[in-house]
Amino acid sequence: MFVRKVSIPFAARSVLQRTLHSNRVLYSQPYTSKPTETKPADSKVAETKPVESKLAESKSADSKPAQPAPVDPKTPSPEPKKTQEPDDEKIEYFGNTRFPKFRAKPRRTITPGDAIGQATPTVKPAPQTLKEQAQQKWRDILSPEKNLESRARIIHDIGHSYFQDIVDLRDNGDKLFEAPKQLIRSSKAHYLPSVSGKTLAGQKTDVIDLCRGKTTLLTVNFNKFSELHTNSFIDPFEAAFADSEDAQVVRLNIEENWAKAMVLQMCLPYLRRHTPKDRHANYLIHYGDVEGLRKSMGIANSLIGYVFLIDKELRVRWYGNGLAVMSEAQSMVMLTQRLIPNKKK
Repeated sequence: MFVRKVSIPFAARSVLQRTLHSNRVLYSQPYTSKPTETKPADSKVAETKPVESKLAESKSADSKPAQPAPVDPKTPSPEPKKTQEPDDEKIEYFGNTRFPKFRAKPRRTITPGDAIGQATPTVKPAPQTLKEQAQQKWRDILSPEKNLESRARIIHDIGHSYFQDIVDLRDNGDKLFEAPKQLIRSSKAHYLPSVSGKTLAGQKTDVIDLCRGKTTLLTVNFNKFSELHTNSFIDPFEAAFADSEDAQVVRLNIEENWAKAMVLQMCLPYLRRHTPKDRHANYLIHYGDVEGLRKSMGIANSLIGYVFLIDKELRVRWYGNGLAVMSEAQSMVMLTQRLIPNKKK
């Protein structure tokens, strides 16, 4: 094969050699994102050094300690970064999952001895016809105040979990506080709110009508579990005032869930069979929301039973909750005797 020899002029050969040498030096250096400094075009020949000298200079530069940059006294010093303080309570998870466990909200209980109930006695409205009831219902739909009340109720229901009371009972126990040992003064005592329902005897009435005229131990239950609490108060009360005509026990059974209400209605024959007949007239069942009763009477957990001592004027004079201890049962009997001055001893 014949190869033709090409002759390159001297000037072009020198330019080509310098270009190839500069490329070798450029590609031998490590890549940096900073742009390389270029000398002005006035310089005739670029100063180049061998690769070995470049590597030696870079190693010597790395070995020297970096000097801090001069600080301008006029410029403000940067603020130190704030570190987040660890929480006192760590988040607990279910097993090995990443689902956090439900935390119970703090209880909002009343102070023992404070007056509970509503400030004014309940005034029953006059009976209305079907036409008047329909007109009142339409006015409530168009009323801004009623709409705000229903909106607040819906927001409360959304924010209140179904398992909130269960977690609260597990973490804080079945006793909100110990019952007070003194009666609330009649001048400071508040009145019992109105709750309507149907007794086991089949009569539609109100809890106010059942408690009026007698010193009453009113028990409030939301489920079967809370009956254990209220029975611990009922037994010593009935043992002490079994022969008294001025003292009585009124049971209030409340069911707010409409699905459970249907089950409770089907279980009414069983409830009547296991309740003595002399108590049917004072056993009231209410279906529906009782948020007003909860707030006014200090009911913080529906899994706990509550008892209230009501005088003849329908004022709340004493209250307790949970399982009764010996001191609470003795205080209840002693305070009831003060409200029944004509009791035969």
